[in-house]
Amino acid sequence: MAQFLFRGLRLPNTTILSKTTTCCKCDKNIFKLVSNNPPFVLFLNKKFYSSQSEKIPAETLETKHALDSVDIFGENKDERRKEKEKAIKNLKIGFFFIGASLMMVLGTGLYVLMDDNYYKRDEDEKDIYPVRLFNRGRLAVGKFFESMRAPSYEKLLPDPLPYPYIQPPYTLIIEMTDLLVHPEWTYATGWRFKKRPNVDRFLEQVSQNYEIVVFTASNGFNVYPILDSLDKNNVIMYRLVKNATDYIDGHHVKNIDRINRDLSKVIMIDWDVNSVKLQRDNALVIPKWNGEDGDQQLIQLAEFLNVISASEVNDVREVLSYYKQFDHPLEVFKENQRKLLEMQEEQKQILGTLPINKARGSWKDKYLYGK
Repeated sequence: MAQFLFRGLRLPNTTILSKTTTCCKCDKNIFKLVSNNPPFVLFLNKKFYSSQSEKIPAETLETKHALDSVDIFGENKDERRKEKEKAIKNLKIGFFFIGASLMMVLGTGLYVLMDDNYYKRDEDEKDIYPVRLFNRGRLAVGKFFESMRAPSYEKLLPDPLPYPYIQPPYTLIIEMTDLLVHPEWTYATGWRFKKRPNVDRFLEQVSQNYEIVVFTASNGFNVYPILDSLDKNNVIMYRLVKNATDYIDGHHVKNIDRINRDLSKVIMIDWDVNSVKLQRDNALVIPKWNGEDGDQQLIQLAEFLNVISASEVNDVREVLSYYKQFDHPLEVFKENQRKLLEMQEEQKQILGTLPINKARGSWKDKYLYGK
């Protein structure tokens, strides 16, 4: 009896009928298989092969090999194996470099803790050796974080200009953000910086008697392009950014002890008290600008600074220490100037002429210094 082979389906329980059919390969008579569950007849349109004509084509083996090389995700097994081997190799290399780095750090740390005399100077010889190592490590970590908070350089400005160059008699240190420009952000444009009204006029007037220094806690890669666009006439002599500040109690503080200038001639303009808390008597704290149009505060500030330079004040800290008690010092200065003009008019009416040279000192003390 001939054997029957069918590819692709498992034969159900069948019954061999007396009716025969012809094999499509060897033309021999074979039985036709039908289902045990009539009236459904299976395999009537299928091709059957006898055992005598069974030959597996070459393309069938190639197809089987191709199917075996594909995983359940439809990806090539060889490619996945190569990717896995490459990932393992990269992981080993990464672990090697991490281990080498840790060994270098630990070796350097042990050298510092054991041989550096800087960390041995304050230790107690009575302490056991592990305690002394712990104290040295604590000092080393503290010194590291202190170096991260300290400015990048000790002298913030170069020496004053020598003769025959003209060095302005006073130095003006001014904040950029919310005093000269205001940052704004929208979904449509992203970050933009709005130029304050009268900035050009302010810089031009003040630059005649002041060495202008922009000192801000922002990063340099943001500050420099803005100042390049803002200062078309190059009246800003120096620019100090975040790495020139001292980090104290969570704030970037401007320490002008490193400014390399006579502090009796240095004026800081800022809106944040925490930024100038180390030398408060050198600072004039004014309200921040929030981007309002029609702002006139820079004109008042220029007038205030020009009065100080014209009065040839020997120590600006005497003037600034008086105005630091007010929340709006420029408004107080404006009111003092109004009172000064009224007194001048009264003197003119009484005496006919005003002895400016004799009265100038007393008026300056009263309406500029607040005395």
